[in-house]
Amino acid sequence: MSEIYVKVTHNGPYLVYGTPEFSENIIVTDNQEVCIEYSQGKIFEIKSNPIALCRCGYSKNAPFCDNSHLHSDFDGEEKADFSPVLDSAEKYDGPALTLYDKDNLCALARFCDANGTVWNLIMNDDDFSCSELRREVSLCPSGRLVLFDKEGNMIEEELPQSIAAIEDSGLKISGPLWLKGKIRVESEDGRSYEVRNRQTLCRCGKSKNKPFCDSSHWHVKFKAKKSKE
Repeated sequence: MSEIYVKVTHNGPYLVYGTPEFSENIIVTDNQEVCIEYSQGKIFEIKSNPIALCRCGYSKNAPFCDNSHLHSDFDGEEKADFSPVLDSAEKYDGPALTLYDKDNLCALARFCDANGTVWNLIMNDDDFSCSELRREVSLCPSGRLVLFDKEGNMIEEELPQSIAAIEDSGLKISGPLWLKGKIRVESEDGRSYEVRNRQTLCRCGKSKNKPFCDSSHWHVKFKAKKSKE
């Protein structure tokens, strides 16, 4: 089986090699507007290898590239750090678990806000707090939040390799591309970023931490244009 990986191109699309499962994941909120889960959206048909996915935000055939970057002011310069995320993440050492937070990777999925927020839950050691903390961190698509036990073991379910275009039903905007299962991301100059189980790639074109999402899609109220809309 060929490697599944993403290649960032110069001021152009992401080239995805290896034909992973590719679909929409929709953030679902409850009647209090608290994010509670993802629902399965459209499953995309992969017709070529590689496939080209939009990262400029202008495609009218999102999430696929339609060469709109050639006629826009898109600047795709990569700004992200190649060093391991935990090297510069903030550490929250609770009585039962340890939380690391790399805030410039935030994809604004907002699962971390439930039941008092993960930053408060980490300071407790009761069963509910620990269970809820595990759940909320696992739903963080970007890997901004990473959880460890007191023996130093990462609490992380191994995800099958797939890609999802996130749609946010609560905010009514389009989110980033969610890469699951340690999919390698290769920069335009050939270097690889740290391979992580959960990571999100910018597709609004406005992130200051390209190729990764930094929640800029919320600030610009990004809504992906789709061919059938």
